[in-house]
Amino acid sequence: MLLTDTLDGPSAQRLAEYGSSVDIRHDVDLALSGILNDPFGYDLFVMDCDRTGGVIGAEAAIASLIAADARMRVILVSREFDEPVYPFGRRAAVCLPVSVLDDGFRRGLDHVLRDRGPVVMM
Repeated sequence: MLLTDTLDGPSAQRLAEYGSSVDIRHDVDLALSGILNDPFGYDLFVMDCDRTGGVIGAEAAIASLIAADARMRVILVSREFDEPVYPFGRRAAVCLPVSVLDDGFRRGLDHVLRDRGPVVMM
């Protein structure tokens, strides 16, 4: 799930280039509802924070997901971040500045998905 205000922004383009299936929502409540009501379960939540509530809005969104016992990986992208943060905690969000280069975004995606097992569709 990608929460963003633009369909063809950098996050959407990068995720698609890396082979991700990208479900885009423009509203925080619709994104959270989509995540919580999906029968298969989303594995990754990416939020372009700047036009969707900022980092404070991201904190509230993550708190809502935790309260609903949603287990997923999170990447936050914002101009409020000075440099990329790739935390060691598996439940901690990867934080990327808007200005992050493609390599840094890819590193964030690989880092957040590092413990993900192979997906098998039957």
